[in-house]
Amino acid sequence: MTVDEKRRQKMLARKRKSHAARKPVPQQPRNAQPLPPAPLLPIHAALATKNLFAKGIGMLALARKLPNGQVAMATFVVDVYCLGVKRARSGILSADEWAAFAQRLDLEAIDPGCLRKLIEGAVAYARDLGFAPHADYARAAALFGNIDAATCAQRYTYGKDDKPLYVSGPEDTPAQSRHILETLTRRLGTKGFHFLTAGDPQHAGLSGEVTGPLTVCSYEITDQPIPDAAFDQLPAEVQERINALYPKVLKSRPREALAEVRVLIEQYPDIAQLYNYLYAACHNMGEHAEAARVREETVQRFPDYLFGRIAWAEDCLSRGETARIAEIFEHKLDLRLLYPDRVRFHLSEVLGFQSILARYFHAQGKQELAQESYDLMCEIDPKHPSTRLVRSTLHPSRLGRWLREKLLRP
Repeated sequence: MTVDEKRRQKMLARKRKSHAARKPVPQQPRNAQPLPPAPLLPIHAALATKNLFAKGIGMLALARKLPNGQVAMATFVVDVYCLGVKRARSGILSADEWAAFAQRLDLEAIDPGCLRKLIEGAVAYARDLGFAPHADYARAAALFGNIDAATCAQRYTYGKDDKPLYVSGPEDTPAQSRHILETLTRRLGTKGFHFLTAGDPQHAGLSGEVTGPLTVCSYEITDQPIPDAAFDQLPAEVQERINALYPKVLKSRPREALAEVRVLIEQYPDIAQLYNYLYAACHNMGEHAEAARVREETVQRFPDYLFGRIAWAEDCLSRGETARIAEIFEHKLDLRLLYPDRVRFHLSEVLGFQSILARYFHAQGKQELAQESYDLMCEIDPKHPSTRLVRSTLHPSRLGRWLREKLLRP
């Protein structure tokens, strides 16, 4: 499941609405009858999107004049950050249709040799990452003819900040985005590229900072165990013992599990999961002082351990110290920003984290952000205890509201 899909769809709906309000752009030419050999046709225009490398994606168009006054045209939608030629078309327009096309899209002139060099460079860059150009690329590229890319002195650098940057577009389905991310991960590893969900550039900065309610990073949620180097090196029988503790600690017999957890910690002090179980057992037994001590030890020994941070944040929320929440998570209120090396999280990690965010935003009076976290939790597991807790916080019953008002009344 891809995170922030609901937010993404809302954003794309707004974008489609704004696009619909604009004047219609003339339809690009359909692939039509075979064109005369390109070298026999004089170049009419070579155009490109302004500031293409700042935007990351845009259009390039090449036009040649036909003897009858019409224009043979090839267009290329080029992603210079990652995917190369995403779309390619070729065909014939009238001179007036060509003029309207070029004017409406606000393109600027580019040297024909540079146009070819830029496009072919983007294709080569994408191929090296594992992505082929659009199926109609070869047909459209035939219009290059005898244009010599070597005449272009301009040097083009692809990617963003020395790495590929994949930005999911309005036409990319979740399955397509997942396939692209998996391809990049296989080729480059999790640290070898950047990616962003589709968004308004006013809200999504390439620095990775969240500047508004839209989340600029995405990740996958799974109910399968997340690989952990320390845990995976344990003997199989020890792994089974630790996994068997989960229902005892959290549901049925925390006191019975407590002694075994302590024994295992003595034998395997580098397994963060055991400290989390020890904290949960003490907390569920009502031994809050000991639970607080375990939590502090967990944070000190494993400062990057997500469940340790969540337990710390829960403690702050219970004491009304909401201002410390952002500090606990390094002011990175998105899992992908907090853990840039990871692209996959367990659903319990996501639910615990979003539960903290929802109640934190609620306490800060940011109800829209709190509702977004709650909506995500409902998509993952609407019956989970964390989801029900957030529901009672954001949408209390009338009895709950009456009790709260009584308790808070001076």
